[in-house]
Amino acid sequence: MARFTSALLASLVASAAAFAPSTCGPKSTSLNAIPVDKEVGVLPPMGFFDPLGLCKNGPYGDEFENFYHYRGVEVKHGRIAMAATLGMLVQQNYHFEGFLSPSENLKFSDVPNGLGALKVVPLEGWVQMAVVIGLHEVVVKQVPGKAPGNFGTGYLGVKLDDQSSKQIRALNVEIQNGRLAMLGILGMFASEIVHKGEVLAETKIF
Repeated sequence: MARFTSALLASLVASAAAFAPSTCGPKSTSLNAIPVDKEVGVLPPMGFFDPLGLCKNGPYGDEFENFYHYRGVEVKHGRIAMAATLGMLVQQNYHFEGFLSPSENLKFSDVPNGLGALKVVPLEGWVQMAVVIGLHEVVVKQVPGKAPGNFGTGYLGVKLDDQSSKQIRALNVEIQNGRLAMLGILGMFASEIVHKGEVLAETKIF
């Protein structure tokens, strides 16, 4: 039990890196010729949306440094939400073959879709996921001086020229899809709660 508790604490410490302020911010705000209200992702009909003034009043430095941090957080959460949304849709129809936990005779097909999985997946499974997430945060780093979310891997593995029209379009698409996915996954969870555990109840109309 003591060894398991130590592993749990270590995994939580590692995964906490995901919430630490980025140390790979812009090297010099003087190089940021584009005002934050004209940046990538500022699109109609909302335009530049910062009702709380976080860019000007945030704790990470000046307006550009605050924007850099919050945009990085937005991009990261958008990517996670896109993966979660796709995962919800796929798991509604398909499951991996085999056992999730052989020691507990628990198959992947035994794990319900949605929030119900929180009660079924063993604690050891959540610890493993936390460790993987923590290692990703520690090993995969933001490229200094590049756009938030740039880890040097390109766009789905394809290298794009900085500030090219193709890159700007791709970044806008990713940010917009991420925003939609964040609303989508929250909507799925809310629907599950409203329908008393029934996942994706709205899809029955199709």
